[in-house]
Amino acid sequence: MTLPSIPTREAAHQTVTDFIRLQTPEQSIQIGFTDQKVSGRAGLLTFAGFLHWHRFGELLARVLPHQRHSKKAIPVADLALGFLSGILAGAQKLAQVAHLRRDVMLPVLLAIQRIGSQSTFTRFFQGFTSAGQNLATFRPLWRWCQERLPSRPGGYALDLDSTRLLHEDGHQEGVAVGYTRLGTKPCLHPLLAVLEEAKLVVGFWLRPGNASCANNVVAFTL
Repeated sequence: MTLPSIPTREAAHQTVTDFIRLQTPEQSIQIGFTDQKVSGRAGLLTFAGFLHWHRFGELLARVLPHQRHSKKAIPVADLALGFLSGILAGAQKLAQVAHLRRDVMLPVLLAIQRIGSQSTFTRFFQGFTSAGQNLATFRPLWRWCQERLPSRPGGYALDLDSTRLLHEDGHQEGVAVGYTRLGTKPCLHPLLAVLEEAKLVVGFWLRPGNASCANNVVAFTL
């Protein structure tokens, strides 16, 4: 005699199985339940696919200067990918990037161990200790970006521009009082080189806030 099989929780297909229909005066809203992990930032899937396709994580692992050797430490490439994802998700502070640790699907999408904490990101950025080290890291990244630009019959236009970065506390290196849209404030006055058609920053120099707009432009382009 064949006994009827009894479905178990493990064997159940993890999809939406129950619905609640909420009727409002204007529309009917259907609410479902699922046992699957969900993410409110699934829109980053396209970005993650781009990174995997171009093996960007492998590039970061090669160029980032401060490798971590502890078995429990998050690889530096994973930290960088988590930080980039946080920026795309709208984070403006390291604490907001670290908040993404609550999203259990992001590490899966990015193929990383986990998102770092605020203190972990702070230590990560403290590892950039010199201008030479910064250039050794970012030059290969800029080159990687430029190599993926499509060719244009007329080429690309290199646009030089400057902006103001406000630093109210005034503790950052190079901060000086300069003119801003809010009046004279402690700030930095960076010089940017941008490929106009691609909207790609290919180089920048940080300058004191009291530097003129054309300061060191010739040396910057050489």
